[in-house]
Amino acid sequence: MMKLIYKSAILVSLAIFTIFAVIYLQPVDQNKYLAATIDKHRILASTQQPRMIFVGDSNLAFGLDSAMVERATGYNVVNMGLHGGLGLNYYMDELKPHLKRGDVVIIIIDYQNYFFDGSGANTLVEITIFNPGIIRYYSAGSLYNFIVAVPLAFQRRLQGAFSSAGDDMAFMRSAFNEHGDNVAHLKLPQPKLLAPERPMPEKVSDGVLRLYNEFYDEWTPRGIRIYLSFSPLLIQDRDKQMKALGKLYKDLVNRVKIPIIGLPTDFMYPADLFYDNIFHLNGKGRELRTKALIRQIKKVPELAAVPKK
Repeated sequence: MMKLIYKSAILVSLAIFTIFAVIYLQPVDQNKYLAATIDKHRILASTQQPRMIFVGDSNLAFGLDSAMVERATGYNVVNMGLHGGLGLNYYMDELKPHLKRGDVVIIIIDYQNYFFDGSGANTLVEITIFNPGIIRYYSAGSLYNFIVAVPLAFQRRLQGAFSSAGDDMAFMRSAFNEHGDNVAHLKLPQPKLLAPERPMPEKVSDGVLRLYNEFYDEWTPRGIRIYLSFSPLLIQDRDKQMKALGKLYKDLVNRVKIPIIGLPTDFMYPADLFYDNIFHLNGKGRELRTKALIRQIKKVPELAAVPKK
């Protein structure tokens, strides 16, 4: 019996080693989009206070002009937005070693995140290929989702994921500037817009609610000012969208402890202001969204005054 257990343990160990060897030991192109996490963490660690840190998915990566926000507010701006597949839990985890008293954190996630629990998918595994050290900051929830996502990440690596950066300049590490903004798409031809109609959440999921309130409770007493705002939204069925957004906003106000900057309707745009899909703004859309966000930030008394440097 012990011999059988011993052999089984060896086989399991070999299988685990093979899986992780395929994921982590194969060559990767360091210009892949997810490798931008390395630069974003370097920027976050080196940016001096006063800091305004934007946290979220690719709606921020493609749709924020941090330099414009910096000029308008007086804060040193860092854009941590990267990929929706990482999840809200990850966005909060990656900030943990870097937050300092006096920081302003503005969280902006795409509306689809309000349907789910804030966990990530295979991207949680894949980002550790480029930034292995980040895993030590994963919360229990992120670690669980990391383990669950390993088989898919293994399959994708077998299929050659990350071996080449590809030829789309907008989805490369080199697309990002010194603030963490993706700027390569600003100079590229407008691709065909992929804009399927999607359902709109009318309430905050219990998982996202818990993450928001726990983050607020943990970091506000440490001198971190935390706010929520809203992702750009492609106008489709406007009446239906307005009805759902009204319910979502009411639920956020009633149940989430984090104060809110602006209204969802401040960031609704027609199709000609989007780049390749419903999450990514083009250059004109990025400019209009950033100006709208600045107007709303300046309405917050605590953020209206230019901070001392």
